[in-house]
Amino acid sequence: MHIAINISNGIPYATVMTSVREGKTVKKKSVVYLGRVLDEERGIYKSAERGVFSYDLRTNTFGQAPADFVPQIRRKNARPTYIVDFGDAFLFNSLIEKFGLLPALEAIPYGNPDSFRALLLYYMLESRSNAQAEVWWEGSYARILFPNANLTTQRINSMLEALGREDVLRAFFGAYLKHLGSNARSEANILIDSTGLPNSIRFPLTAISNHNGEISEEVRLIYVVQQGTRLPIYMRYVPGNVVGTTTLITTLKELKAMEVNTKFAILDAGYVTEKGLRQLYDDNISFITRCPTNRTIYKRLMANELTDLEKAENLAVDKEGMLFNGRQVYVKCVPIDYEGMKLYAYIGRDVAMREIERKKIVNRLVNSKKPVRKDELQSSLEELGVFVLLSTRKIRADLILSHYYVRQDVEQVFDISKNYASLLPLNVEKEETFRGHLLMTFIATVVLQMLQNKIRQSTFTLDRILARMRTQKAKVFDQTVIPTEMVKEHNEIYKLLGIKPAKEYPIKKRPNV
Repeated sequence: MHIAINISNGIPYATVMTSVREGKTVKKKSVVYLGRVLDEERGIYKSAERGVFSYDLRTNTFGQAPADFVPQIRRKNARPTYIVDFGDAFLFNSLIEKFGLLPALEAIPYGNPDSFRALLLYYMLESRSNAQAEVWWEGSYARILFPNANLTTQRINSMLEALGREDVLRAFFGAYLKHLGSNARSEANILIDSTGLPNSIRFPLTAISNHNGEISEEVRLIYVVQQGTRLPIYMRYVPGNVVGTTTLITTLKELKAMEVNTKFAILDAGYVTEKGLRQLYDDNISFITRCPTNRTIYKRLMANELTDLEKAENLAVDKEGMLFNGRQVYVKCVPIDYEGMKLYAYIGRDVAMREIERKKIVNRLVNSKKPVRKDELQSSLEELGVFVLLSTRKIRADLILSHYYVRQDVEQVFDISKNYASLLPLNVEKEETFRGHLLMTFIATVVLQMLQNKIRQSTFTLDRILARMRTQKAKVFDQTVIPTEMVKEHNEIYKLLGIKPAKEYPIKKRPNV
């Protein structure tokens, strides 16, 4: 067999041919049409059936084009772009470097770094599907930053599949945890929680989940977050129907294997089972978790400890004698024996929360227009605003409350992932592609959370920064890019984040042009 190339309108097209003997004559016969020749030397072609692909004549096999290959074919009807969105892409690319994340990104062994970095910016700056990434890139300063990027839908899918390999994930997390240093590995407390990713696509991870009484088809994503900084440290995923205890134990073992400190874990109530707590207890891992209301120990504590809970001595104050976060909260510590484990139960009541819940109950009764059952109403009011925490440690009241309310940190991280880092909706069909998508959203979430930490004391929000910075444009010339003048808020944002934009930037040409 051999490859025959024909030129049509100046464009080369290839066909695999073979020689067939018919009687005394030998005729050439087409075996397969390869389509347009993109790189004859490397055997890369493009057809309507396969998109961009590689073909090896020696083995007669088809494959994906190499990651570093970028076809020099302009999108149909594409026009030269002389003005691009500048501020958002420039700012976030600068933040990646300023936050020290570049070594972790460079540790990812993907053949086209420009494609990877450009797609990462897209994950942070846009909420549209990956099918629109190429159009975005053409009108963004990302095209100047990463000129060799290839963001066609076909290439993005193959890139996510490559990024989802276990060796790639290990390489990233090894470098990322090294960047976090001792804060993640030996000093900080960790928060462990999970969230559901609704997904109707049929692949092995999709399963029926019953989480807090809500039924859905989903995959569950587990994040390990650093207390205080809210930085994601690690991630895992499991089918939607996997029991929380199993995931907790496996997560802690993986953290230990990655040399991450697991001396103290703050857990969601969904992980509270005798088996799970026993595993932590036997492994000498200190923990604190909210006790579900359906546990026997919860009901016993409600029966025995509520009477004198709101005594003056149980009012939670900090070391300066101030109310905890301005809230009227009562907390009582009771040593307990829970399935042979020596723990401390903290029974608390948030008075403001009790009032909110009481109003809801009363409004429901009024709207129902039914007679009130006095005993039932009184019983339902007794436990309003009450919570129980279980811990291996005896901790001061204000500190135990700090640990309890810090669970909101994980919820805020998930909020960033879902609303700003393109976590949802899921548009993948294979587990490998799904893993690559999760890695991209994890890195995007890290950058966005670091930004959130920087602006926390300012008047800016993530939404405001994204919207405002997109309004700074730049003019593209043959060899340079000149940003437009900055307005007041552009200056304020750059100053707040310690970024100093230049007056112009040179244009890097595509290496293979």
